[in-house]
Amino acid sequence: MPYTLAPQQPQQGCDSLRAGLSGGEVTITSATSLPASGDIPAYCRLRGVIAPEIQFEVNLPEHWNRRFYMFGNGGYAGEDLDAPARRETREAALRRGFVVASNNTGHDAEREPLGSFAGSTAKMVDYAFRAVHRTVEEARRATAAYYGRPPAYSYWDACSTGGRQGLISAQRFPDDFDGILAGAPVSNFVDTMVNYVWNDRALRGSGLTPAKMGTVSQAVMARCDAADGLKDGLLADPRRCDFDPARDVKQCAAGQDGDDCLTAPQARAISAINTGIRLPDGTPYFHGFPVGSEASGPSLPGGTDSAGGWTRWIIPLPGQPSRQFEYAMTFMQNMAFGKPRPDFEPASFDFARDPARMSAVRGLVNATDTDLSGFRRRGGKLIMYHGWADTALTPLMSVEYYEKAMARNGASTPDFFRLFMVPGMFHCRGGFGTDSFDAMTSLVEWVEAGKAPDSIPAAQRAGDRIARRRPLCPYPQVATYDGKGNPDEAASFACGMPK
Repeated sequence: MPYTLAPQQPQQGCDSLRAGLSGGEVTITSATSLPASGDIPAYCRLRGVIAPEIQFEVNLPEHWNRRFYMFGNGGYAGEDLDAPARRETREAALRRGFVVASNNTGHDAEREPLGSFAGSTAKMVDYAFRAVHRTVEEARRATAAYYGRPPAYSYWDACSTGGRQGLISAQRFPDDFDGILAGAPVSNFVDTMVNYVWNDRALRGSGLTPAKMGTVSQAVMARCDAADGLKDGLLADPRRCDFDPARDVKQCAAGQDGDDCLTAPQARAISAINTGIRLPDGTPYFHGFPVGSEASGPSLPGGTDSAGGWTRWIIPLPGQPSRQFEYAMTFMQNMAFGKPRPDFEPASFDFARDPARMSAVRGLVNATDTDLSGFRRRGGKLIMYHGWADTALTPLMSVEYYEKAMARNGASTPDFFRLFMVPGMFHCRGGFGTDSFDAMTSLVEWVEAGKAPDSIPAAQRAGDRIARRRPLCPYPQVATYDGKGNPDEAASFACGMPK
C-alpha cells in the first residue's frame, strides 16, 4: 500500500477467539492458525455463523497493516466461502496485510439456488443489507480482540451485487467504511429485472444470433468509432452514437436471413434493447443498453473465453436460457410480488401496472437513495466504476445514480464521490477496452492522504502483454487523444470535458 501504518501483531492466540467471540446470535465455529505459504503470510482464520444462517469469515494476518478490507458477493449470492474466486480475493488482500472479511449473505446457493431463498423474510433482509453490516460489526470485534486495537481504516471492494452492497452501506450504514469501491452496482435492482423481461420479450422469435451481432458491431463502429476523435474500436461515450439498426445495417431481402444482414424483427429487437423500456403510452421507464457492447472480447482479464458482449447475457447459447432471462425469472417467481409465483410467465407481465406492485422489495434491495450526507460527514470516500459495454447491468443506471447524487449532494459531490466509466469493458471486467486497473490504491490514497483521483491508470491486456494504456477519467470527463502521440500509450491522452 502507498501509505504505511505501524504494523500490529496479535496480542493473544488464535484459538482463544472461539470462546471469547461466541455469544448471542453469533457462534464462532472455528479459529484456525494457518502457517505462511509462499507469499501468503501466516494468519488466523475465524469462521462463524450469525443467526439465522449468515456464514462469515474473518482472516487476521500475523503482521497487520491496520486496515480492514471486506469484499462482497455476486448475483443472488450464497457462495461457498472457499470458492476459487473468493479464495483468490482473500489471499490477495492478505498479501497486502489487510484483515479480510466476507460472508455468504445468509443462504447456501447449493441448497437454495438463485432467488429461491427469498421465501424466508429473514434471509431476504440478510441478502439485501443486514449480512454485510453484521459481518462488519463482528469483524471489527474480532480484530480488536486479536490485536488489542480496532482498524485504523476500513474498506469495501466489490462489483455487481457487491457494488450494490457498497452503495447500500454508504446509504444505510455510513459508519461502516471509510472507503467504498463499488463496481457496476445493480443500484436499481428491481427495474433491472423488469428490464430483463423487456429484453426477453423484444427478442422472442426474432432469430438474433451472436454471429449477427458481430455484423451489428461492425456497423456501429463504422458509423461512430471516430466520433470521439480517434478510430480505435472504442466509443468514449456511446450516447453520442446515433446508430439505427434498420438504417445502418444491411437489411435482409424478403424471405432471406443470413449472418450479414438483419430482418425487420431483428432490427426492431435491437432498437428496443438499446432504447430501453417504454410504457404503452410511449413514456420512457428505464434505460436500455447503449450501442458499442456488441463486439467480442474475453469475459475475464487475460482470459481466452472470447465472445460478443451480447452473448450469454442477452442472446442465449443453444439450449440455454440467457443470464438475463434466468435472473429475471427467479426474481419474478420468488421476490417481486411479496409471495412466490412459480407460475410466472414473462408474456403476462404488465409494464404499466406490475412495477408499482414491487414497492416492498424495492425498499429492501434497491440502493437508489442519493442522500449520502451521513457518509460524507464522517469523511467517507466513494469510487464507482462501470463498463460502457456492460450487458449485464446497463451502464446508464450508474450514470443516472451519479447525476442524481450530484443534484442531491451539491456541486462539491466530487470531493467525496467520483464515477469512472470504462470504454469497451464488459460486466466488472473483460471486454475489449482497458479493463485492468487498480482503483483500490486510488481509494486508499484518497481516504488516507486526501489525494482525490483525477484519473486512474488502466490497461488492456492481450495474454501476457499490454496492448494499450489509457487513463480512466472522472465522469463526465473523457480521455481525449492529443492527435499526435501513440494511441496505445496513456501519455497521448488527457482527461477533459467532452467537446
